[in-house]
Amino acid sequence: MHRTVQRIKALGKRAEVAINPATPASVLKEVLPDLDQVLVMTVNPGFGHQHFLGLMLPTIRRVAQMIERIKPDGELEVDGEIDEATAAIAVAAGANVLVAATSAFGADKDVASAMEWLRDAATQVTQ
Repeated sequence: MHRTVQRIKALGKRAEVAINPATPASVLKEVLPDLDQVLVMTVNPGFGHQHFLGLMLPTIRRVAQMIERIKPDGELEVDGEIDEATAAIAVAAGANVLVAATSAFGADKDVASAMEWLRDAATQVTQ
């Protein structure tokens, strides 16, 4: 992973690493100083409409603490069944980037309205 991240950075690009539910946050320790963003998956990747795994909240918090300590300008992205309820708890756990494909594109409203709705839900936590 370190060699790949170094190659991406050498090309002048932003580097991001994703961790799946079974991957411990500790794998990020050595490479985090070189990352721009970490993605924590709250579902097992591969297909949509899975349920948000609440057991990932401690991992989100752990990664947020690692980023704050090691790479304060880094971003923490969360993907996997992000909706108005899970957006709020993901942000409360430390996420500052959310992936909400199903909620945005599969909603009963247009994409702009769905995004506003999610943004409102996420910002309720920070107020």
